Amino acid sequence: MSVYRAANVRLSEAVRPELAEVCLPGPDESVLGQYARMRPQLQAFHAFDKAHIVMLAEAGLLPREDAGAMLRVLRDIEGQDGGAVAARAATEEHMHSGEALLTGALGREIAGKMHLGRSSGDLLAVSFRYTLRDKLLRIAGQLNELRRVVHELAGQHLHTVMPGSTHLQHAQPDTFGHYLLAWASAFERDAQRVRQYHARLNLSPAGAAILNGSEFALNRERTARLLGFDGLALNTRDAVWGRDLEIEAHTLTVLLAGNFNRLAEDLMLWSSPEFGLVECADGFCGTSSIMPQKKNPNALECLKGTVAICTGHLVSTAMVHKNPSTVPVFEWVRSMSDAWRGYDEMASALPLMTAVLQSLSVHEERMRERAGAFWATATDLAAAIVKHAGLPWRAAHQITGITVRLALDAGLSPEQIDSAFVDRAARTHSGQNIGLPPEVLASAMDPSASVERHDMPGGPAAARVGEALAMHEAVLAGDEQWLEESLERLRQARVALEQGIDALLSPQRSTVPAQAAHH
Repeated sequence: MSVYRAANVRLSEAVRPELAEVCLPGPDESVLGQYARMRPQLQAFHAFDKAHIVMLAEAGLLPREDAGAMLRVLRDIEGQDGGAVAARAATEEHMHSGEALLTGALGREIAGKMHLGRSSGDLLAVSFRYTLRDKLLRIAGQLNELRRVVHELAGQHLHTVMPGSTHLQHAQPDTFGHYLLAWASAFERDAQRVRQYHARLNLSPAGAAILNGSEFALNRERTARLLGFDGLALNTRDAVWGRDLEIEAHTLTVLLAGNFNRLAEDLMLWSSPEFGLVECADGFCGTSSIMPQKKNPNALECLKGTVAICTGHLVSTAMVHKNPSTVPVFEWVRSMSDAWRGYDEMASALPLMTAVLQSLSVHEERMRERAGAFWATATDLAAAIVKHAGLPWRAAHQITGITVRLALDAGLSPEQIDSAFVDRAARTHSGQNIGLPPEVLASAMDPSASVERHDMPGGPAAARVGEALAMHEAVLAGDEQWLEESLERLRQARVALEQGIDALLSPQRSTVPAQAAHH
């Protein structure tokens, strides 16, 4: 029986099983498994119950003896098999499981005091932020590990020339190191989004109740600190009913999954025999039940699917919250499981992406061979014509295009053309020879030389890639430090909460120190 929704109070009958099975507060385990019945949030409810009782006692809103009795029970269940989560799950009371356990142990007269100044609204809002915060910091660490591997691999391939392409056609020579730093940049932005989102997420709705807060003198700041929040979600209405944070949770995973999806797409394409540029370790591949020669890049296929899953969660959450601002309640409860599933999916995908890259075989000779095989240095030839003959860029561009067309018609490869052949193209365009020196032509057509000529900030020249890599390393070090500090603040908050409980349970102290009540 619910601790607050009993028959013959406001409503004339108890909750019917058909409603309880679906909406209190979600499908059973056969539908959502570990995410059913608010399982991921039970630890958050437990911490909030303890912090709220400590705050009430310190503020003089709850007798010390009653607070001590309740806190002893909550500590006792932590020592049972399965801990507090198992004990709370057994009540089927979800967010009010703490009050249900205390009612069973101490009776309604004492247990009924713990909910003073709270609502299901701030219980849910706190549990969402508290639970997602842990999941967010987990993927922050995993993302940092992925970035570290990308940086290490890029550093190994500063000089590994490869074909660059657009529209799936050869475009310009690149290096694998430069290519990887493109993903370092993308994952760095993902890390920035994680930190920015954490700053918005890690604000406490505790004390906001469901709309206007409470007339009792709650110390919202104290509860926030005991739960590891960095401040208050100030407006009591927005703290509970603001939904953009929940939608933003999914936009973050969609963007992150989209980035490593594109990386996985490239690697999957390049691992095909037609490209043969990279190869996944056998342990990340499968084979066929009928075609024994197959080596299928299963890990990359799984990684590609993550963006679709995360996008589905984003769309469904956005649809839940399209209603008037204070209408969705049970839809909201049910949509929370999408956040847990999405972030747990990401927590599996990031280590997989990291492991794939750590064990990736890079076929450097194949990359070099293909880098200049399909006229990828044509732009360099046009640039050489501009420099040597002083022609306008467009004229040089057109002469080079004619050169390529004539060579293809003649069945000639890039290394087979000579200065006379370029003059033939120039005469076709303007009736005049260029007289490009052989050594200039040879340098223009050399993929490795092409890469080194692109020596601007952010370009593929080895020195510039090394320069950029150092910048990325510095940013990563800062992000690792931020994560370490964030986790330490949460550890200190847990210690402070237990110290607050110890102070209330201590028989030597009849009052809570004034310092605790005002901080």
